Amino acid sequence: MNRVISGLASVVLLVLAFGAAAQDWAGRQVAEVRFQGLERVSEQLVRSQLETQPDKPYNSRAIARDIRRLYEMGHWEHIRVDGSIEGAGLVLTYTFIEKRRIQEIRIIGNDKVRLRQIRGALTWKEGEAFVPEGYDDERNAVLKLYQSKGLPNASVDIVVDEAAPGQVRVTYAIDEGRKARIRRIAFDGNQALSDRKLRKVMKTRRAFWFLGGRYDESKLETDLENVLNEYGNVGHLEAQVTGTSLDYSKNGKKLDLAVHVVEGAQYSVESLDIADNQVFDDDELLDIAKVHAGDVHNKGQVAEDAKTVEKGYRDSGYVNAVVTPQTTLDRETKRTHLVHRVQEGDLKYIREIKVSGNTVTKDEIVRRQLLTEPGERFDGTAVKISQQRVQNTEYFENVRMTLEDVEENDLYTNLLVDVEEGKTGNFNFGGGYSTEERFGVFGELRLNNFDITNWPKFSGGGQQLSLRVNTGQIHDQYSLSFTDPEIAGYPLAFGFDVFDESYHYTGGVDYVESNQGGQIRLGKVLSPYVMVRTSLRYSEIDITDLPFFVAPQLQRERGGSTTISNTWSISRNTLDSNRDPSSGARHDFSFTLAGLGGDNYFTKFEHDSTWYRPLGESEKWVLSYRTREGWATEYGSSDFVPISDRFFAGGTTTVRGYDTRDIGPKEHRFLFWGEQDAVGGELRLVNNLEAKYKVTDRLRLYGFVDAGGVWGSADDFNVGDIKYSVGLGFGVDVPRMGPIRIDYGIPINPDDDQGSGRLHLLTGIRF
Repeated sequence: MNRVISGLASVVLLVLAFGAAAQDWAGRQVAEVRFQGLERVSEQLVRSQLETQPDKPYNSRAIARDIRRLYEMGHWEHIRVDGSIEGAGLVLTYTFIEKRRIQEIRIIGNDKVRLRQIRGALTWKEGEAFVPEGYDDERNAVLKLYQSKGLPNASVDIVVDEAAPGQVRVTYAIDEGRKARIRRIAFDGNQALSDRKLRKVMKTRRAFWFLGGRYDESKLETDLENVLNEYGNVGHLEAQVTGTSLDYSKNGKKLDLAVHVVEGAQYSVESLDIADNQVFDDDELLDIAKVHAGDVHNKGQVAEDAKTVEKGYRDSGYVNAVVTPQTTLDRETKRTHLVHRVQEGDLKYIREIKVSGNTVTKDEIVRRQLLTEPGERFDGTAVKISQQRVQNTEYFENVRMTLEDVEENDLYTNLLVDVEEGKTGNFNFGGGYSTEERFGVFGELRLNNFDITNWPKFSGGGQQLSLRVNTGQIHDQYSLSFTDPEIAGYPLAFGFDVFDESYHYTGGVDYVESNQGGQIRLGKVLSPYVMVRTSLRYSEIDITDLPFFVAPQLQRERGGSTTISNTWSISRNTLDSNRDPSSGARHDFSFTLAGLGGDNYFTKFEHDSTWYRPLGESEKWVLSYRTREGWATEYGSSDFVPISDRFFAGGTTTVRGYDTRDIGPKEHRFLFWGEQDAVGGELRLVNNLEAKYKVTDRLRLYGFVDAGGVWGSADDFNVGDIKYSVGLGFGVDVPRMGPIRIDYGIPINPDDDQGSGRLHLLTGIRF
């Protein structure tokens, strides 16, 4: 407006400058009104704004009013009016200098702030007039926006160039700089909840040294909602966040964040009712709720109570049941009247289960993981567990289960199982050096969705095939395993293993201990969580070139021996994920009886249990504890348990920080000299405590404490022999490759020959 008034004043001065000539025009008729300089604005539009018209007397005040109206149109940078006498009439000429238009606005250099947010802060718009005086306003608008995003060090250069006649291109070149780190987060107005309590529900964090503390406005918006929800959980249902303020340090590298809250009064529940329910009685549903009359109104728990009731309906076949909590506030008494309003819907049965997306895997492989069948009443819990079971096969990247209404019958619904095929082949490899086995490498090819009948693809049948090769300077191992979870459609698992293992002993006299054999396995699923297995195993140990002065433990192996054993085991698995569990447990118990033939007679008991527990609502932290116990003892005509059937500890899978098999009894390779070799024991205890932090969906950090010991016999048990270690690790699931995990363990109480720490690497490439 100031610019319009300034332009108008200059034109009025121009009109007054006509002086005596203008006075001579007084009373003259305007013969013609002409226009010059019109390019984008039509002459017709301009004439419609003029009070001065041909055949009317000349009036300087009317011209001033005309100019005012024309300027208000916003199209012109400058307007000049000239007059001349032609013949007996007066000719007025309006000369226009049109404003330049903004043809294009370009914004470059923005990465941390979205383009639409920057455009929203600008006053210059594409297609509108370019106002040169607006440089500072535009620059300040962008800088203010960046400051609100926690980027006070940003700078902006505005470049204007000609894009076409009368048109310009405006380029905003932004250097965003580095975000300021949050030095302090404080609250004011809070009394019911401490600053610490409120900070815990926020993802925005203070900087710790050079880590974290970046200001993110979108994250803060979510945090403020979480703050209000936390107030709602303690009865402050009318709490408000009235605003936030940012206080930057002088160099712009640090900022203090203040959150202003008004807590309001605390409410308690005066009455609790259930409405519109017919299937279940009020008492049945109210017993499920955890918030009752007389309690502080917990907004979050009220919502959870509604979900629990809703889940109960769905588990009972009422697929479309919806439970909505309705709260009425009595502001005078500071009490609430709470009603869980139920929309029960119709009872549904499953008519058909449709499997889609399985371009490789056979339908029956998916269906056998489902705990519900056509014709059964819909059970929400069974469907949820079924989805997890299908996911746990690790055949698929994603598994989705949805419902499809059957139009001709409201009684039925179809269950849709949509899967996305994943990479079911794994190639695991690793390498390392240990005092016992020297340098060695291993590789394992595992096909988890194998189909022996599907030539030449050999995939999609839900079978498992693995081939393992472990070769080193001392230890070589080759094995082939095959498992079919169902035999010809019957719920009975079948599998077999073939193995060939050898140790190359050196040190004056060379000899080799080899162990070949195989086993067949059968298994039966007793419930969704429990499975029993049995196996019959045959192994033959052969020692070649064994000198007469070898150590006593090895002397017993002279001449070789055969072992025929039968193992029975039972396992219970409630893990939420076999690949990366966060909750649940797995328990395995087994008993082995050797002596069904062959030379060796012994029994072996083994137990392996692992528990997982997420910590906190976000479940970013997961605590796990694993314990393993094993005990073996000879019987009958045998006076020892063969080395190949004894227990060992130390290494990647037991006690990290120690070499493989480096914990427990050892003997010199020969009677009085030679390197010491682990000979194993008849009793083993191993415990692992681990904390896992989920940095992202694919990255994990670990901290662990391991403890374990091996004793020659149960009589030799001594708590003081247990070896301990601590360590850190990280794991990453590389897209299109597979998991990689690296641990570094530090032994706490090692023997003199056990070193000061070990790096453990395990990788898996998926294909």
